[in-house]
Amino acid sequence: MEAKTKSRIVMVASWLIIIGILGLVYKFVVEPRLGGRRNKLVENTSTTRYDHEIKIAHDSFPGYAILRSDAMKNLMDRQSIKLTFIDDKADYVRRARDLKNGKVQMAVFTIDAYLKAGSVIGDFPGSIVLVIDESKGADAIVAHKQGVPTIPNLSNPKARIVLTPDSPSETLARIMINTMSLPSLPTNWASDANGAEDVYKKLKSADSGETTAYVLWEPYVTKALAMDSVHLLLDSSKLKGYIVDVLVVQREFLDTKRELVTHVVQAYLRANYDYTNQTEGLLTLIETDAKKYGDALNRNEANQLVKGIEWRNTVENYAHFNVISGNEAKDTEKLDAMIGKIMQVLVKTKSLTSDPLSGDYRTLFYDGILRSLHHDKFHPGVLNAGGANGLDDILVDTAPVVEEKVREEVVLNPLSEDNWNNLAPVAAMKIEPIQFGRGTARISQGSERALADIASKLKSFPKYYLRVVGHTRKEGDPAANKLLATQRAEAAAKALKGHGIANHRIRAIASPRTSTKMQGGEAQSVTFELLGKPY
Repeated sequence: MEAKTKSRIVMVASWLIIIGILGLVYKFVVEPRLGGRRNKLVENTSTTRYDHEIKIAHDSFPGYAILRSDAMKNLMDRQSIKLTFIDDKADYVRRARDLKNGKVQMAVFTIDAYLKAGSVIGDFPGSIVLVIDESKGADAIVAHKQGVPTIPNLSNPKARIVLTPDSPSETLARIMINTMSLPSLPTNWASDANGAEDVYKKLKSADSGETTAYVLWEPYVTKALAMDSVHLLLDSSKLKGYIVDVLVVQREFLDTKRELVTHVVQAYLRANYDYTNQTEGLLTLIETDAKKYGDALNRNEANQLVKGIEWRNTVENYAHFNVISGNEAKDTEKLDAMIGKIMQVLVKTKSLTSDPLSGDYRTLFYDGILRSLHHDKFHPGVLNAGGANGLDDILVDTAPVVEEKVREEVVLNPLSEDNWNNLAPVAAMKIEPIQFGRGTARISQGSERALADIASKLKSFPKYYLRVVGHTRKEGDPAANKLLATQRAEAAAKALKGHGIANHRIRAIASPRTSTKMQGGEAQSVTFELLGKPY
């Protein structure tokens, strides 16, 4: 009896195993084949909506909202092109690799992120074909007022900067370190976080007396500054040509499918034109996009975000790519110059050990598509010869067609003596010491390059005034020393003006005190102090 029972158990177990195996075979072998045949049958007996699919690597940054918009989709539908967005959670190295191996045909990057990712994989597999936007306040460095009252307070061996690695946040911190004198900031200054939300949480839970700064992006900049104990140290509105988003196309795809790339560029410029000319439509888009791809925003947060991003129009792209020049381009920075100065920051702050492009920055972008559009007198507000508006079924209140142009840059106004005295000190600039002839105000030839570098940095920080301060030694005749210090400050200021810095941005003075902390030649040199209007 017992033997029969055991036999039955073995038989049941065997059948269960057989049924399980058959189930697995059906699931992983038979069903996929049937499904494949079914899909093939549907494909062969249906009208395909799209002739082409283009995969674009992206992340949740709201600056890409126009690229992901319904307006963009509508315009691409008219060309039978499907855009598929692949969210890699801002893994820029993976993004560059996916571009290289063809998993995606296009990708969005900040220029700095592309430079770093390309350096990691040893290749720059795509060409920049379009400048999308520039951060103008959407990225910021903040701190508790008690712990870090000013940027120079970060010159402290205990100072730390909390940020998201390999992001524009890290680059913003590096720009500050490369431009402003922080000699006692430790080499291990970076404290890693996992995105702006994580940085914000660390800020909220921190001891307000700690010498720590926090780098984040919108909407967390607005959330952070709503805290009474927190203030702004530096944001991207004070910079020019550093935190810039671009559209990158795989080189082989660009070479073989240039017409498709042209359709994408045209559609984007049209969508950008309509959204940026309609404030309400852009705000609604930002809210919708944030809800779908990132964190939900209220109207105030969406408004702050729109203020913090400057989307580039068609003519501004022409200027960046040197398709137009002179008065038409105004003072628009050329793309190769932007790449060069960003590369300089990354190398000087040791984010990169060397320049992987060896200064040949034109290999990183392609101007052919924009040149063709300019030649054909392309206007983003006109879809075809009939003058139909590009997004008439998306944005019903589209404004009349207007001529695009390069936006005027807001320049600093001349100041009265009282206004100069009321400016807030920001930080001393990080410079090589300026050398003068012994006992004279004649700038040595070896210091001309240093002055050119200072002028270049000033052009990239257009919202700051500059005070050039001549220093004097304690020894010798005080009156003569002060006169020499004044003359040297004026000579340095004159040299900067010769490099294109507006006269009213600079003030030259002699230090009211002798340089007790400076040694040797430093005590007879000049320093450069950035000044700004109080936030």
